[in-house]
Parts: sequence; structure tokens; C-alpha cells
Amino acid sequence: MRARVSAYAGAQLRDYLVGRVPLTAVATGLAAWGYVYTHGLTWSAFDATGGIDARVQLQQAFDFVLASFAFLAAAFAAHGLVAKHRRRGYDRVIFSRPLSPMRYYAQGFFIAGLGAVALGSMAAAFYAAAVYPVSVIGVAGYVALGWLSIGGLAFLLSTLTVFHAPLLLAIIAGDLAFDRYVSGLRASGGGSLALDVAQYVLPPGHVVASLSGSFARGASIDPRALAWPVAFGAICIVAALLLLRRRPFGT
Repeated sequence: MRARVSAYAGAQLRDYLVGRVPLTAVATGLAAWGYVYTHGLTWSAFDATGGIDARVQLQQAFDFVLASFAFLAAAFAAHGLVAKHRRRGYDRVIFSRPLSPMRYYAQGFFIAGLGAVALGSMAAAFYAAAVYPVSVIGVAGYVALGWLSIGGLAFLLSTLTVFHAPLLLAIIAGDLAFDRYVSGLRASGGGSLALDVAQYVLPPGHVVASLSGSFARGASIDPRALAWPVAFGAICIVAALLLLRRRPFGT
């Protein structure tokens, strides 16, 4: 008799809340502290009544922290799933029962995505009430986009190698650095079609990062700007699920 995957949802949610939520919160807090420190912000900068300059600073700070949270939450969504279970032999225990690996890990990844969206929405609601108004719905949508695109890549890498975390970091860092390089060339009148095409070889991290402000303000988003991140994430998740279906577990 095949075991019900939904019976493990509670344990997967607990693992996410106990293990990955604290990591996400601490990492996001460090990113926020780094932004405040490098930009020389003080507590007075978080006073929304300080005029236009203060409001601009508040918006920019929130945009950065939102992007950091979305990327980190997406990366941690796949942390401790496939690669960790294979490395430590947990898969031999989990799948000693007739349980579908594809459904089990898809459920765990989906629960982590829902948890990230809920956590981001609650933090945004608090920020909007206490500091400066932002769109809670927009924040939820942005975190979901990060989970789909960056998290999808993390999920795929986790099914391929135990070194998925440093590999993901290197890929995203390379994408953001390459985007800055190409943007600099365009600003100086350079650039080429080859460079534009090359950006589509790398993950759409630079696209997701550039959209944080629009989502935070609740502005309308051009569907064409979402096409590549959504398509990329969907392809990664489908590829990961196919690998989970075909690669042996517990052997």
C-alpha cells in the first residue's frame, strides 16, 4: 500500500519553521545591517515624516531588504531537502516505505515557498504599519516570484549535487555581476546583441532583483518582464521533478 505524502506535511512544515526560518531571518538581518552600515543610515532616516529625501531612503532600503529576503528565502527553500537526505542517508529511511520521492520533495519545496510568502507578508505588514507604507500583496507576489525562479534553480541543483549551495551562490553572483557589466557598457554606448543573448544563458536573478521596487510599491508589472523569470523557474522545477522520478533513492 502506497503511503500518503500529505501525512508528512506537518513534519516538513516543522522542519522549515525550526530550521530554515531562523536562517532566513538571520541572513536577511545581516544583509539589512550591511546596507544600513554602508549607506550611513541612522534611526532618524526611518522617520517617514522627514520629507521627500527620507521617504526615498526608506523606499530604497526596503527594496534592498526585500530583494535580499526573497533571494535568501528562495535559496533556503531547497536547503536540507534532496542533497542533504542523500548525503546523510535519510532517503533510505524515508523511502523504505512505498513513498513517491517526486511528490515528497515537491511538497516540501511548496511548503517552504508558502512559508516564505507568509513570513515576508507579515514582515511587510509590520513595516507598513510601523515605518512606511508598502504593498503587502506586492511583497507576497515578489517573494513568490523569487521562490519560483531562484528557488526553482536551487531545487534543481539540490537534486544534482551536494554542493548546490556554493554553486547557487556562484551562479547568482555571476549573473548579477555580468548584468552590472553589461549595464555599464550600455550606459557608455557599448553593448551588443551577443551580450544581450548571453544574459539569457544565466538565471534571471538580475531581472528579479530589478523588480523589487515595483512590487513593493504595488505598481503594475509588465508581463513581459515576468516571462523569463517565470519560464526559467518552471523549467527548473519540472527538470528537478523529472530527475527525482528517475534517479533511485534509498539504494
